[in-house]
Formats: sequence, structure tokens, C-alpha cells
Amino acid sequence: MKARQLLILGSALAFIHSNAALAFDKFVALGTASKRGTYYPVGKSICKFINAGRLDHLVRCIAYNTGGSVYNIQALVSGELDLAITRADLAYRAYKGTGQFSEVGGNKDLRTVTNLYDTPVVVTVRKGDGIKSFEDFKGRRINIGNQGSGKRTISDEIFKIMGWKQKMFSKVTELGTTAMAKAFCNKEIDVMMEAIGLPAKLYDQVTYECDGVFMALPPKVISAYEKKGRFFYKYTLPKKLNPNAKGDIQTIGTKIVLMTLKRVHPKTIGIVAKSVFSDLKSFQRSQSALGFSSTKTMLREGIHVPIHSGAKQYYVQNNLLAGKRPPR
Repeated sequence: MKARQLLILGSALAFIHSNAALAFDKFVALGTASKRGTYYPVGKSICKFINAGRLDHLVRCIAYNTGGSVYNIQALVSGELDLAITRADLAYRAYKGTGQFSEVGGNKDLRTVTNLYDTPVVVTVRKGDGIKSFEDFKGRRINIGNQGSGKRTISDEIFKIMGWKQKMFSKVTELGTTAMAKAFCNKEIDVMMEAIGLPAKLYDQVTYECDGVFMALPPKVISAYEKKGRFFYKYTLPKKLNPNAKGDIQTIGTKIVLMTLKRVHPKTIGIVAKSVFSDLKSFQRSQSALGFSSTKTMLREGIHVPIHSGAKQYYVQNNLLAGKRPPR
């Protein structure tokens, strides 16, 4: 009799757990980064478009400022976040369990909602400061970014490619985006490294008010990045975004993506996808970094982690993938 009761109880609990796992998510927490960076206003825009229809679809979104790209993936996996903005290469490494995610292993439950925009690697120095090449960085004051941020992974990678050690510099700081820009404008640091969507208000200030100029990456840095995978590609940064430069410069670009997990209900993610793509032109106009995005760049190229079933259903129904076969 007890064995039968335990069996019934176990079946009931399994049924409850199964239905709870499939419950429609009516609240989504979205992770961004520093409030002065690009992730935060883009995340706010995503939530704004979701919340505009909340009386009809019942889903509410809140964007949180966080530690950045790596932190967002970790918080997504831990259940702290439901949506996260991060870089395409980091999302892929987390999915496969490589790079900085090798110790914890791959998470095959990670899912793409959409690409958002292209972002170049930007290395900033001060005009007239005597820095002509990367070799001139030695002995200078450099910011490598806060732990858990995308900028830190960029700095770590460039250090590795160039064979640099921190002791080669007179000062090494680990500042977040806002503090980094403030320190640069106060002439407390000489070099900043970041991957950021342009145009951006913060970098307009850095260039126009603080004499910042973006440097071209050395060919060996560009080549090393390209060998890392198809999520890195040559990117021409035009002079109009780099007013203190003499012309266009070559750097590396990657995509910024909106990620989620398989556990988030398909209906919820379908609503997120619809909120972005049902009026894509308005979404593009909502933030300057999104202005160069299109259905092609967002859905038909550069997706390396499988699309969430809820988003994919919406895209297929509205013919947005146009024959594109996302990774399985």
C-alpha cells in the first residue's frame, strides 16, 4: 500500500513539475551592461517594445544593468535572467563549452532570439599623445575592463596575441564603461579597449570633447581574430565615426545577440520576437546602434547557436528566415 501511494505521489509531483516547467512566462528579466554603454539603452528599447503590448499578450519585461557579456551568460544559465545581451562569439563558446567556459562545460540549452547589431573592436588613444602604433602602448596607462565584461575578453585576447604582460605598462586599470571614459577624459589613462556599437553617445563625448581617436588594429591582430571563427570579420570603421582620424581604419567586428534558454516558454519568446520584428523600422530608429541592422543581418547571417523554438515559429510564419537554415 505504501509503495503504491509513493508511486502515485511521485507521478503527481512529476506531472506538477512538468507543467511548471512549461508554464507561460509572464515576466522576463533582461540583462544588459553599464548604463553608459550600448547594451543598456538597446535592452531598454527591447523591453519598451515588449511592454507596449503587455495588456494584450500579458508579458512584461524589465532591463537590468549588469556586469556585461560574460556575466549575462552566467546569469542566464543560473536562472537570474531570462534574456541576455552578449557577443556572438561568447554565446557560441558558452554553448560549446570552450574558452572561458571550458571549466563549466557547454550548455546546450542556450538559444538565440535574434542578432541585434554589428559591433567593432575599438581601441582608443588620445590625439597628439605620441601613440602611433600598438608598440607605443608599452609603458603607458591602459584600461583592460572589469571582470565579466566583453571589454575584458577583448583586452585579454589582444594581450595574448601581442604577447603583452601587465608589467609592461605603467598602470593597468579594470574599470567599467562609465568609469573608463571618465578616467580617459580626466587624462588618468591613455588607452581604452572595447567592442561597442557605434555611434554611441559616450564615445561621441570621448572623441569630440576628450580628443579620443580610434586606432586601426595591427594586421596580426586582425588575422588572429579571423582564425578564431566566422563570428569575427574584418570591419571598416568610417572616418565619420572617428572624427580625429585621417581616414577610415580597419578593425574586427562581431555581432551582438539577444540570448535566452530553452526553458523559457515558446509563447513568451514568440512574443519577444514579434515585439522586435512586427515594426522593425521603429525598433531600428529607437537606438542609433540599431540603425544599420536589417532582417538579413539579424536573422540570415552570423547565427551560431540554435534559434529558440518560439522565435523560430514566428520567423517561419512570417517568412523572415527566407531559406536560412539556422544551426541545430
